Amino acid sequence: MARGISGTIPSVMERDKTQVLQLDDLRAAMLPESAYLIVINGKAIGKMFKLVGDEMVIGRSPDAHVFLEDDGVSRRHARIERTEEGALRLVDLQSTNGTWFEGRRITDRILQDGDKIQIGSSTILKFSYQDELEERFQQQLYESATRDGLTRLYNKRFFLDRLAQEFAYALRHGEPLSLVLFDIDHFKRINDGLGHPVGDAVLQELAARVSAALRTEDVFCRFGGEEFAIIMRESTAEQAFLAAERVRRVVADAPFPYEGGALPVTISLGLATLHGGNFADANALVSEADRRLYEAKNGGRNRVGAAARLTA
Repeated sequence: MARGISGTIPSVMERDKTQVLQLDDLRAAMLPESAYLIVINGKAIGKMFKLVGDEMVIGRSPDAHVFLEDDGVSRRHARIERTEEGALRLVDLQSTNGTWFEGRRITDRILQDGDKIQIGSSTILKFSYQDELEERFQQQLYESATRDGLTRLYNKRFFLDRLAQEFAYALRHGEPLSLVLFDIDHFKRINDGLGHPVGDAVLQELAARVSAALRTEDVFCRFGGEEFAIIMRESTAEQAFLAAERVRRVVADAPFPYEGGALPVTISLGLATLHGGNFADANALVSEADRRLYEAKNGGRNRVGAAARLTA
């Protein structure tokens, strides 16, 4: 005779619970957890930093392990160090705007899973232990928020945030900053005449070609539709013009393959450069690059519009 829940034969509920617990144990054994800081408020929401090593610096300096592009964060804002017991301690490095936990400015703290730490005036980081599956999921969320689905380039949201940060950095340090805007000439004819699948293939091929022609430090974004933007840190007008010409040629010099055929594609580009505070803000820089782009279109297309005609 079958026994009930109080008997010696486990119920279906108990067997299922046992199976779940066994799966959890197996998953934990197969996927060891690592420590991360996740941006939950600030310029790069969703970005994850894996904490490895015995000492890691948090700050605005490009060589910081946890690099935060936020004017409210000091260049070397705080440090995470591993104790002899294996715990992670957060130490403020006498930052300008402070390191905060639960509304209190702190000098140091042993980090606990789930801690939310404010760095500077607005950036908030969550300390968390996660396995590889959770890391991949979190990374996919960040990618979907900042990447264009078709070309995998950075999207307009990312571009606007990054340009504002780079503009502020260039002004503060007296460095040049160049911006190139470009779009595909007569792209509507491609979509209308050959169909949107061909248009999508052109966008993907263009993204691949241009990406290969840029420096690793250049930021290449799909601004919208057939419009693209390139942010060039520490690039003078002359350097950026040469780079823009290289981009123009890598598109125009070889037809784009499609359905066994070859499709000629050209682009028109506009260039603007910040130097010596000649633009009031990032929007003014964008407006100037956009104006130069339309000069290039009105001048015959397949060319770079710039303040001065330079030799490529």
